[in-house]
Amino acid sequence: MILDRPGSHFIFIFHKDHVNRNYNYINYEGKSLTNKEYLEHWGKWVFLGSKEELNEIAKKIDPFVEKKIIPAAKYDRELIPEFELGECVMCIFCDVRQRDEVWEVLASLGVKDKMWVFEKETMENWQPGGHLLETWIKSRDMSPEEAEQTRKNARDTFNAMFQDENAIFRGIDQ
Repeated sequence: MILDRPGSHFIFIFHKDHVNRNYNYINYEGKSLTNKEYLEHWGKWVFLGSKEELNEIAKKIDPFVEKKIIPAAKYDRELIPEFELGECVMCIFCDVRQRDEVWEVLASLGVKDKMWVFEKETMENWQPGGHLLETWIKSRDMSPEEAEQTRKNARDTFNAMFQDENAIFRGIDQ
């Protein structure tokens, strides 16, 4: 199911069960991942394209998400000027142990250039001192006080998410 909520920067593709929060898409072979497993195994294929190209790929990916071959995806509604990529980003989420199978699907849909990123790496980049967070702060021309509050908020968010490594990962939105 493609979820296009106008207030969100991202357009999501989730299995219809996840939308009602009955199904945790962060799983491997039907078993929800613990925080520790999430940090060890969860990641995403990342590739770029125009908004129109990504809309078309999203339509093609949706049936694979509904069949639970691909756990979930998201993509930019519009360019994020702060990162100066020149194109929108699409992320196709899965466990590293299924990434080859997921890549085969993406390749069959015409995706060529891609990179694999573990979620742990993404989180590190959004931590204080991380490349993505610091680029975001700089591009927003924040005052030193605003920048420090943004860093504190990032640190607090990630600390709250991962207090218990044996907890089942639910993410920020759950």
